[in-house]
Amino acid sequence: MNKSSIIFPLTLGLSDGIITTLMLISRTVIEGNFSGLGLAFRVAFGSAFVGGFSFFIAEYSRLRGEISRSSRQLMLRSPSYLIKSKIGKDILVESVVGTGASIMSGFTGAMLPLTLAILFPSHGLIAIYLADGAMALLGAGIAKSVHGNYIFWIITMFVLGIVVTVLGNFLNLVS
Repeated sequence: MNKSSIIFPLTLGLSDGIITTLMLISRTVIEGNFSGLGLAFRVAFGSAFVGGFSFFIAEYSRLRGEISRSSRQLMLRSPSYLIKSKIGKDILVESVVGTGASIMSGFTGAMLPLTLAILFPSHGLIAIYLADGAMALLGAGIAKSVHGNYIFWIITMFVLGIVVTVLGNFLNLVS
């Protein structure tokens, strides 16, 4: 797995971890009722596991689809020739490595707002602001990696963090 292909699962994991956590616990954090390292680890692990599982399914399916297209272009009778070859093993390894990166970065992304909520229990908005700021920083990282417009990506990720926070506050999923 090369550097450019590892950026996707890392970015996906970080953003998914932060976003999922903001969705789940924003009201609890804002009200200053979030407490407990145990709950933080459970939420972070759950977020990371679900995000990683979704990543594996999507990535492996995408890569297998590419093998199927390649086999048609090569006019092979069946994609099974490529799937059973080194290429087939490589896509499985790439999917598993990407999944591991997605899970680790998802856990890290989820723990960011949770750790801040534990450190600032009576000032929940500080944790929310810092998590939304982390989304903006992630936007800068995305812009750099895709050679995109920094302002666009920073604002987009920041606004996404705010929208998820507002929605999570409204839904009050974990109380």
